[in-house]
Amino acid sequence: MQTETQKGYLEQPELHIKAPHRAALLTYPGNLREALRQAVEDPKKTLFGVAHGIPSVFVTKVLASTKPDFVWIDVEHGIFDRSTLYDAVHAAQHHSEGKSMVIVRVPKHDEVSLTTALDAGAAGIVIPHTESAQEVRDFIKEMYYPPIGARSFSPWTFTPKISDDSLYPNDPFNITTSNRHICLIPQIESVKGVENVEEIAAVEGVSALMFGPGDFMLDAGLPLKFGGDEDPILAAAKDKFAAAGKKYGRALLGAAQAPQHISELLQKGYAAICVAFDVWGLANLVHSGLKHGRELAEQAGEAPANGKANGLNGATH
Repeated sequence: MQTETQKGYLEQPELHIKAPHRAALLTYPGNLREALRQAVEDPKKTLFGVAHGIPSVFVTKVLASTKPDFVWIDVEHGIFDRSTLYDAVHAAQHHSEGKSMVIVRVPKHDEVSLTTALDAGAAGIVIPHTESAQEVRDFIKEMYYPPIGARSFSPWTFTPKISDDSLYPNDPFNITTSNRHICLIPQIESVKGVENVEEIAAVEGVSALMFGPGDFMLDAGLPLKFGGDEDPILAAAKDKFAAAGKKYGRALLGAAQAPQHISELLQKGYAAICVAFDVWGLANLVHSGLKHGRELAEQAGEAPANGKANGLNGATH
């Protein structure tokens, strides 16, 4: 016999995930702009996320179930087709119950990936290989609806009068939601980009900046490596990048390749940090398990159980 009164979900607030930046609809972008603004003002509100390079919606669901602040989907190098990308954005938002906002890095001149990410409800778009302020202005036209830009609205993202709720009044097709929530994030990853980082950061409409150390090292003729002593040229580029962000009040988005790097990024004022990578994490998990198993097998071979080789004592069965 039931001894306690059964309460419904709405009567048990401890079950409700805190998703302060979600949109009214989980098919629309969360308010990444406000989340970054708060993180810049208060380091305690720094956003922590996961980098997603495995083109699988199942993997998206697993990542989102941990409820990171954001899921960073890499379409530039991850093999996401249009349908997978669209579903992955929705999966990230729904399986995190609105907690996780989605940031997508699109190939620089791929209008299809950009349109797909935006129509699916991505809250941030990373523009790789940004080298000038004009490139940023051109992307603003593509990313935002009028009067800011010239983005075309999709009639297929929801059904009018059935699923068109908005946080804002008089917001048909959630135009206002998109224009207020979505962030444009130029990625600086070349010598020229670093030279022009101040003019890029100064463009009205830039919400955050991201640095690409790998491509910068290649462009600058430096050995491509992560960890160990940092080349002075790379260190100076990172400092100039961070200084430009601070000067213009732009949030910094980055990745910690190892746990010890998190403190370094926090000290530099990063507002959003990827602290896990699905590909690297899975590879390291499997590698660690195999290594440990082989070590145990080697130890077992050196000291057979009960001193009997193979545990059979020469018997035949």
